Amino acid sequence: MSFAFENKILNVSQSKQASLLGAAKIAATKPDTGVTVTKRSAYFVIRDCAKITEKYLVHYIWGELKNPIDRLEGVFTKAEIEDFLVRAKRDTETHHLCTIILDDIHRKNKLEKPQANTPVVENNVVKFDFTEFDNDKIYGDYDINGQQSDVVEIPLGVLPEKEKSILELFLEAFKPKS
Repeated sequence: MSFAFENKILNVSQSKQASLLGAAKIAATKPDTGVTVTKRSAYFVIRDCAKITEKYLVHYIWGELKNPIDRLEGVFTKAEIEDFLVRAKRDTETHHLCTIILDDIHRKNKLEKPQANTPVVENNVVKFDFTEFDNDKIYGDYDINGQQSDVVEIPLGVLPEKEKSILELFLEAFKPKS
C-alpha cells in the first residue's frame, strides 16, 4: 500500500515533527528501543503514543501548514490522489484526513457546503397575541397530547444542480502533474 500522498504532505513541511513517522513506526512495535523502561506503564504509553502518531501525524502536519493547498499544488500525481481517495473509503484515519482536506478545499474555493435539513427561512414576521386568558388552551397547538397538529413544511435549501465529485475537487485544488 502506497502512502505517497501522505508522505508528500510530510515532506513539504518545515516542522521538526514531520520527521517523527519513522521513529513512531519503530516505537509502536518496540517501545523500549533506545530507552530503559523502568515502569510497565511507560512501555504502553510509549507504544500507544507512537501508534497515535503513526495514524494522525499527517493530520497534525496538514493543520500546521500555511496555505496547504497552495503549497501542495502540482506536488501530487493523479494516481496518488486516486490511491488516497480509494484508501479514504476503507481506512478511518485516511477518511479523517480526506475530510479535513475537503473542508479546506471548500473554504479555499469559498464554496458553501450545503447543510442537510437546514430550512430556507424567509423574513416573514408573524404576530401573535400573547395575552393569556383564563381557561385559554395556550398549549393546544403544541401537540402535547400526541395529537396531530397542523404541520407547516419548510422547504430545504436548494443544492447545486451538479455537485463535483471528490476526485474533481482534489484535481482542481492540487492541479496534479501527469
